[in-house]
Amino acid sequence: MTHAHSSPTDPASPPIANGDRASRWRTIACFVLMLVAIQLVMGPKIRLSQWNVRADENAGVLEGVAWLDGRLDLPNQGADPSHTRMHDTAYYDGKVFNVFPPLVGFLTVILSPLHRLMLDGADVWLQTPMVLLFFWPVPIVGFLVFLKQTGDPAWAALLTVGWMGGTALLPELADAGCGQLAQMNHVASQVGLLIFAADLLGKQRIWPALLGLAISVWTRQMTCLYALPLLIVAAKQRRIAMCLIGLAVIAAPLLTLNQLKFGSPLDFGYRHIYVNRDSEELAERCREHGVFSPHFLPDNFYYMHLAPPRIDEVSTTRVHIVAPHQHGVSIWLTTPLLLLFLIDARKWYRDARRRLLALGTLPVMVGLLCYHGTGFIQPGWNRFALDFLPIWLAIIAPYSRGGWRGWFTIGCIAWSLLYFQTLVPNLAMTGGGP
Repeated sequence: MTHAHSSPTDPASPPIANGDRASRWRTIACFVLMLVAIQLVMGPKIRLSQWNVRADENAGVLEGVAWLDGRLDLPNQGADPSHTRMHDTAYYDGKVFNVFPPLVGFLTVILSPLHRLMLDGADVWLQTPMVLLFFWPVPIVGFLVFLKQTGDPAWAALLTVGWMGGTALLPELADAGCGQLAQMNHVASQVGLLIFAADLLGKQRIWPALLGLAISVWTRQMTCLYALPLLIVAAKQRRIAMCLIGLAVIAAPLLTLNQLKFGSPLDFGYRHIYVNRDSEELAERCREHGVFSPHFLPDNFYYMHLAPPRIDEVSTTRVHIVAPHQHGVSIWLTTPLLLLFLIDARKWYRDARRRLLALGTLPVMVGLLCYHGTGFIQPGWNRFALDFLPIWLAIIAPYSRGGWRGWFTIGCIAWSLLYFQTLVPNLAMTGGGP
């Protein structure tokens, strides 16, 4: 007996078509409801209507303006740049340089025709391109990646809200809106890391992973170590040449800028930011042990994985949580959903793609733990953990549903949303970042 296959125009096909249509509308509805939840829960902290960035408060924008003027060093830093320069800029060979990765500088150059037309200069960004480039990719990419991993738009929306409002991403979004360069970089890197993770967990087409890696490396240099699992995948597919070319394109701008600014392709300039700041704690740590050293492992491990918060007040209307220091609080306490990474280790380890990606986060984690700073000025969270946290969430997403895991996920996200709501203030923005 033969069976006829229904076509989209066949009378037998409407139930299938209607099911697809219903699924499509359910996905759209969940995405819209997710955006509503983000606005209701995080809107007063993210304050999209007030986002701004300008060169006099952002070394990345100022560097882009400098490139347009035909120079590498940052202009308008005073008669004695070593004393008047922006915080976390490098003083080297009598000049001041940006040490952060170049994505914001690249975007400043790309957007300069628009900004010169609309604002008569490239040193201030319009609000619309800033929001389009640094906010909207976060919920869109997050929802799509978690949807692919869970197969459920409602659960994808829940995980996206938990990621944006229940991790260090929330305070980073709030500060990114003030035009703070490090925080803008952290926000952009999250999108790159999820694109990277989605490709390695999915079709492994290589080029999307390279795109994600470019975004993350041009904002957070340590994420260059994710090239290791990507090279393994490319080698298995016999596309190693394509991968190496892509990695070279990613690395070339960073190494070239290092050579031109600091005389070595491997000198990123971080040791030069402490010139005339010798009395600071981080300057002492860097001077005594270098920018990276195993000496820093115990301290950094404590602040990333063990450091507790302090709860000052608990009542029926308020939970007041403060950190006892500026160096951070354990990611397992602030975002306990990550415990599924340990609980379900056997599950993801049996999946070759998840295993490779999970193990690929270890070099990045070790590199972060060897850095001379913990991230600092992060009272109640650990922003450096964002360099691997979205990848962990993508890995555990399929295991976050069903039975007790579903309730565990909901409970953990509820706790994290409450925690970060308590810590991140609702501030009226009056200008650029502090």
